[in-house]
Amino acid sequence: MELNLKDKIAIVSGGNKGLGAASAEALAKEGAKLLLTARNETDLNSVKTELQENYGADVGVLPLDITEDGAGEKIVEAALEKFKRIDVIINAAGAARGGLFWEIDDQTWRDAFELKFMGAVRLIRAAIPQLRTQKSGRIVNIIGMFGREPANRALPASAVNAAFMAINKGLSQELGPDGIFVNAVDPGPTRSERIMRLFEDMAKANNTTPENLENDFRARIPIGRLGEVDEVARIVAFLASEASGNVNGTVLAVDGGMTRGLF
Repeated sequence: MELNLKDKIAIVSGGNKGLGAASAEALAKEGAKLLLTARNETDLNSVKTELQENYGADVGVLPLDITEDGAGEKIVEAALEKFKRIDVIINAAGAARGGLFWEIDDQTWRDAFELKFMGAVRLIRAAIPQLRTQKSGRIVNIIGMFGREPANRALPASAVNAAFMAINKGLSQELGPDGIFVNAVDPGPTRSERIMRLFEDMAKANNTTPENLENDFRARIPIGRLGEVDEVARIVAFLASEASGNVNGTVLAVDGGMTRGLF
């Protein structure tokens, strides 16, 4: 399938590792030009070098903390300065800690919402004027299955993901008339630094080990294994492209069939 992403301009938040870096690679393979942003400059430059060497990609990096006021505007300004337009936004920044609800402090809740939820809000809000002027754009939000099926030992993640899903749907209605498509990917347990850290938190709360917890998750996944980051990234690239057609406001599960709900 031809995705027609060659020379499209994509911003990837959280592009320094995990699903963000994998999404950046999937877009680079298709010939997209990239602006990667995250807090860790060393990791960003490592991803940039890899994409340049492997795919000849045109890549810019912007190290910053997306939780800071004005971060969204800085990202958009950097993209426009380098590439003159914006075609795609991938929101991949942020993760939430897990644990027993009554042991999770206020700061953990604030951190969860500030990075993943408000980080995406800031970036999308800053990009909307440019996208509306262009009358085109694709926004892809990487959310997570706990928004649909809350996990009792990962409630910060569950709450953030549910809120993010609401924004995803609402914005698709608001921006659709301007030719801007808003969709999301809902990864199930995917082998990445983020899920391994969550497994560690949940294992402590359940008095078990991360390995046992991973085995428990695998037993609940119909295909019998965790996902891989490149499997999620390929779906991100599809939704970022015109090949996804009139798909808008969708949250697409990439979880090996683990989610049991019909909606």
